[in-house]
Amino acid sequence: MHPPRRPRLWTRPDPASARAGREGELLAARVRIGCAAAAALGPLGSILFQPADREPWIGLSGALLTMLLGFAVLGFARRSTPPPWLGFFTCVLDVSIVSAANLGLIISGSPLAVTNGRTIFSIYLLALAFTCLRQDARMCVTAGLSAILQYGALVAWVVARSEALGLPLSSVTYGVFRWDNQITRLVILGIATAVNVAIVRQSRDLRQQRDLAEEASQSKSEFLANMSHEIRTPLNAVLGMMSLLLETPLSQAQREYVTTARGSGAALLAVINDILDVSKIEAGKLEIELAPFVLRECLDEAMAILIPKARSKGLTLHCRVADGVPAAIESDAARLRQILVNLLDNAIKFTARGEVSLEVEPGPEREGLRELRFAVRDTGIGIPPERLDRLFKPFSQADSSMSRLYGGTGLGLVISQRLAECLGGRMWVESEPGRGSSFLFTLRGRPDPTFPIRPVVDDPGGSRLVERLPLRILLAEDNSINQRVGLLLLERMGYLADVAGSGSEVLEALRRQPYDLILMDVQMPGMDGLEATRRIRAEFSPERQPRIAALTANVLREQREACLAAGMDDFVPKPIALADLRAALSRCGVPEPAGTASAGVEWTAPLLDDGSSPLDPERLAGLRQLGGVSGKPILPILVETYLAETPRRLARMREAVARADAADLNFVAHSLKGISAQLGVLRVSDLSAELERMGRDAELGGAAALLAQLEREIECAVPLLEQERLASLQDLRDIV
Repeated sequence: MHPPRRPRLWTRPDPASARAGREGELLAARVRIGCAAAAALGPLGSILFQPADREPWIGLSGALLTMLLGFAVLGFARRSTPPPWLGFFTCVLDVSIVSAANLGLIISGSPLAVTNGRTIFSIYLLALAFTCLRQDARMCVTAGLSAILQYGALVAWVVARSEALGLPLSSVTYGVFRWDNQITRLVILGIATAVNVAIVRQSRDLRQQRDLAEEASQSKSEFLANMSHEIRTPLNAVLGMMSLLLETPLSQAQREYVTTARGSGAALLAVINDILDVSKIEAGKLEIELAPFVLRECLDEAMAILIPKARSKGLTLHCRVADGVPAAIESDAARLRQILVNLLDNAIKFTARGEVSLEVEPGPEREGLRELRFAVRDTGIGIPPERLDRLFKPFSQADSSMSRLYGGTGLGLVISQRLAECLGGRMWVESEPGRGSSFLFTLRGRPDPTFPIRPVVDDPGGSRLVERLPLRILLAEDNSINQRVGLLLLERMGYLADVAGSGSEVLEALRRQPYDLILMDVQMPGMDGLEATRRIRAEFSPERQPRIAALTANVLREQREACLAAGMDDFVPKPIALADLRAALSRCGVPEPAGTASAGVEWTAPLLDDGSSPLDPERLAGLRQLGGVSGKPILPILVETYLAETPRRLARMREAVARADAADLNFVAHSLKGISAQLGVLRVSDLSAELERMGRDAELGGAAALLAQLEREIECAVPLLEQERLASLQDLRDIV
């Protein structure tokens, strides 16, 4: 990438310089009006005491005229596209105002104040300096030439007038008129013009270099995003194959080899994710989503992730929240959880015995924002003082030997520090070798006393399904909530499935390795499930053909016939239930009579018992039970994702209705219908299904009213979902 050629002097500015010049023109107009108003005060005072004197009236008229011109220029500059002559006019106007003041001095009998006085001449330089604000070299040249010509004309007139009237060009105050001084002044005006042109061109070059740097950063981000897909897709496939290989009969040595390979692959995937996070932060692409959340829940979720690792090392894990810490606060819960997990994971890694604790204390409140102080303390190896400055540098650790002993890239602390700064705080460390370390950080958030809080209750347990079937499974689903539910259900039955987010990714995965079963979402972005199925049936040989089960909430006969016509073998209705998924797996490889697949999956959305609650308690209970079986907080994660993604889907549906985009409405409503049914938000799911039908039939007559009703139902469901999320979390105040 090469910088553009340096533009010639008399060329239009680039768009970025033009935008900056417009802002400069607005500033110059305001300064011009202010200076004219201040200049009007002097003549106005003189008029009050000597109303018969004409000179104050002339001065006041000039100041008022300048103000009127300033307001006119301000109006033109505020237009979306100012006229091209405006900048040239104002540059000449500023110089002419100074020349008019000089002309008044000459007429009033003070010509040497113009030719020999320093103050009035310096105003010319100020007027020329204002031309830099326009970011246009042509205007700098125009103003400079105007100043040289006007000042030269004034000097010539002073000399001619003095000779005609016989007036001496000398005084006690200003000395004697000298031509060499006037030539020097003209040279100074020329030099000032050249300096202004150089400043404008330098500013343009710097701006272009900045744009090139931003473009390079954007290209780097796009490259990393593309590479992450290219790397993570086959890496996930490798990890999945390793997991399946571990379920086959292996010798002890073979099992050790496979386990080591899978652990190394997982570590590589973590490194890739860290590098991508750092790249996003450096490129300024990291998004902070501020929303109220219960602080205790965020702490419990972070602690729950690290409990198994702490227990495996025999460490005690504690969490303490001091009095005065608000129960709910407005910040980014996901980013805070990421910081806590990074710090707790580091503390456990470098602690061989003893304990790790998380402490939260309140800080001062300023401008409605409360500061919270977090501390993660351990009884580990500690860090020497001379090495503390290396901790928050990318790819750096306190001691290079640590990477060999404990592993890691040194990116976790860098990411955590940048995230803390994005949340309005800072991060630092206190450590003593041999006694442990304390990593502390702060954040600033707005307390939310109205946010609903309910006591945390224990989650009912469940027995883990241990059935193992020799199937290689690919889950094709673009929705993150459905992905998590599907993977957890499969994990409960003993499967580690691969994931694809579109039809094209399904084809890539199938070309890479064979699968026994593909759980195929029908409606995905880009290539949908039906088209992907047709391509699979057309491109792959019979021995490479997988069984394909449709994941769909469309249970109408025409939808099932469309799936069968595309080449699908089975159906799993949405929302995905364990019994339906187990039945679909059990039918793999077993010949079925015609019609069995379609007859076995007739499904109707469950109705509410009393018609009053927008949520299905059975569906939520099933998700809570699934979380208890898997040992993961699945319901809180699903609800959090649903609450984060639903506003974006609503906004996209509003845009689709506004521009009468039936296809987009159909796609977004279908997605919202599926995830709402998966969480048991049945009324939202039903209304989304009706909007989907309108989009599919291109009949958007009542879509706006129906969308408004959908938004009201979501507003009713949100607080209930929050309560369900709270009720599903484990109480981790004293974790051992």
